[in-house]
Amino acid sequence: MLDSVNGVIEKVIHANGKGFIIFSVRNASGATVVTGNDAGLYEGDYVECEGTWEWRNGNRQLKARKIMPQIPTTTDAILAYIASGRVPGISTKLAGRLVQAFGKDTLHVIEHEPDKLKKVPGFGKAKIAALTEGLAKELGHRGVMLFLNGFGLSQRHINKIFDTFGLAAVEKIKENPYTLFWEIKGIGFKIADKIAEQCGQAADDPYRILVGLLTAIDNAVHSRGDTCFTPQALAQQAHKLFARTARPLDRATILMAMDLVKSSDFVRVDTIDSVEMIWPKELYYAEKKIAKDLFRLHNSTGKIASADALKKAIAVAEQALGITLSPMQHQAVTTALASPVSVITGGPGTGKTTIMRVLLLAQHELFHVASEQVVLCAPTGKASKRLQASTQMEAMTLHKVLKYSPEDNAFTYHEDNKLPCEVAVTDESSMIDTQLACSFFQAIPSGVKLVIVGDYDQLASVGAGKVLRDIIESDTIPVVRLDRVFRTGEDSQIKVNAHLINKGQMITLDNKSKQNDFWFIKSSTPEAIADEIVSLIPRLVKHYGYDPLDDIQVLTPMRMGPVGMHALNARLQRLLNPNAGTGIRCTQDDVEVQFCAGDKVIHIKNNNELKVVNGDTGKIISVDLKERKLIARFEDVQVEYAYADLDELRLCYAMTIHKSQGSEYPCVLMPMTLAHDIMLSINLVYTGMTRARQNMLMVGQLAAVERALTRRATDLRSTGLLHFLKQLWANQQAYSQPKQTITA
Repeated sequence: MLDSVNGVIEKVIHANGKGFIIFSVRNASGATVVTGNDAGLYEGDYVECEGTWEWRNGNRQLKARKIMPQIPTTTDAILAYIASGRVPGISTKLAGRLVQAFGKDTLHVIEHEPDKLKKVPGFGKAKIAALTEGLAKELGHRGVMLFLNGFGLSQRHINKIFDTFGLAAVEKIKENPYTLFWEIKGIGFKIADKIAEQCGQAADDPYRILVGLLTAIDNAVHSRGDTCFTPQALAQQAHKLFARTARPLDRATILMAMDLVKSSDFVRVDTIDSVEMIWPKELYYAEKKIAKDLFRLHNSTGKIASADALKKAIAVAEQALGITLSPMQHQAVTTALASPVSVITGGPGTGKTTIMRVLLLAQHELFHVASEQVVLCAPTGKASKRLQASTQMEAMTLHKVLKYSPEDNAFTYHEDNKLPCEVAVTDESSMIDTQLACSFFQAIPSGVKLVIVGDYDQLASVGAGKVLRDIIESDTIPVVRLDRVFRTGEDSQIKVNAHLINKGQMITLDNKSKQNDFWFIKSSTPEAIADEIVSLIPRLVKHYGYDPLDDIQVLTPMRMGPVGMHALNARLQRLLNPNAGTGIRCTQDDVEVQFCAGDKVIHIKNNNELKVVNGDTGKIISVDLKERKLIARFEDVQVEYAYADLDELRLCYAMTIHKSQGSEYPCVLMPMTLAHDIMLSINLVYTGMTRARQNMLMVGQLAAVERALTRRATDLRSTGLLHFLKQLWANQQAYSQPKQTITA
């Protein structure tokens, strides 16, 4: 139940020019401070506000979800309304003359009988025209606001609709409510469908079913990671979507309307093994483009060396680095040096980093490739920094390599403007989604040696697709699989259990051993698991001397619930930050979050303007409550966040396992509960476990681990890349072009 405050805006305290406003409202009960989205407000406006109460500096104020300016009806309100400044040149004195002449009918006269205004001193032809035009627009705006208010929209959405359609908004919505779905960012099927219902549109209206099917596609792409669907699978997803509305549809009705979506320009239809499949248009072309570019690179003219030259170069690199490769590692380097495109895959500790170091040095020995002609990259900031530290060469995120331009929403390097390089190595490739892979591969010039490195068994990318897995399973690109652990601590229980999990086998427990680095602490309910995790952190700090912010990371399968990311972050914030409760409040995933000075945070989107990338972690160093902004320090940069930028920031005392990919931590705590059943999989548990370098603590139910062993998350994704790769290699036999041979 929302709280409400009605009254006249006494004073605008603060307006940031970006849609946020703070003002005081006065009524018979006194003055109340209100914060919210600006609805084109002026001092003197009568407003009705709905929201929730919050406390600031010991005073109660309303955090408004909706602010609705009303058309004034009393003479005092009409006077304040006309003299507010919304019509240039109409002073309080002139407004007073109008109200004195026409009283409560003033607005009616201005709108419908403007000729009567000539009788009022000071109102000539120009002044009357300015007044009638200005107030007609303003009254129309309020009429639209009142119409939209009946649909339960937030103020932010109402403002967006009016900014897009202006005074024609009512007509547009009545004509086709789903116009909002197409035209207004942030308004999805749920809101548009509610408005359509209130406007009397039929439940089986073809346009409704089309929008529902497209929404089901979008939901499956973003929640499941699918890139394509059978009509039956899509109908099932749409059936679930409609079932959550007030006007459900049966599966047969949806299937009958499937031609609507198949004939639209939003999708493409093709077959995989004679089975009809439906793709979102952009993902269809992205998967086909990945296949074509890999085929192009695989068959392009490039430098190769004789077997003797390869062997000698590798030996030189080994000697320079003071290491000796195992036979499998030697084969991996040889394959990468001898192939235009290759894949190196293996779990943690199997030598992928060692292979890259030898590969890069041998590449230079063979072909004299300058360091500036080598592109080293990874999907996230943390992964690229780890790659740079391990190779001692510059490494960047894929977005930075391709030079993403926020203004153009495009990459500087692309198909028609290739990257200036001779060697390209991408690490943590399991994290690369279909769209990003397409952008990267098409920007690589023919003749460049491409090495794709990653862990086949990790979770697939957050975005749609399973690019690395599809490439490996296609048997079209040379692949070297590493399966022996070389990293120090080969008998580590973390590594032993990670490999057991990866094989689908149950973990082994030895909680009594003093040399152990893996513990499973049994706990039953999600609430009890959360309590245990919170109590463990001070004990770990005391026993191991860990820094609770830098050395300990809580990883969880889900965002919501008692052991989800948000709930754990709130509890750990109170435990670890003495400034908890004194920060900027905002809403994320429908949960109130507070950012305070001293908080551990993570940036979740690449943002060239702020000079931070997805995965950068840092600490909030100052908070300005009045201006609702904060400053966070990351490793390389200090960033100021306005309130509107906070949707790119998250607390990260706890983070999702997906978000942790590409990172490592001295100590990891991970809840395991059947409450997270929908997310549990071999890949998820394996990925979480392999983030820990020194100590791994699982807290919860062994039954949850057993449940995870019954499925692999990547098996659940439906994609087309594997098919397109096989199809291309089968239809267009790989051809051989003359290659330059380097001899010793």
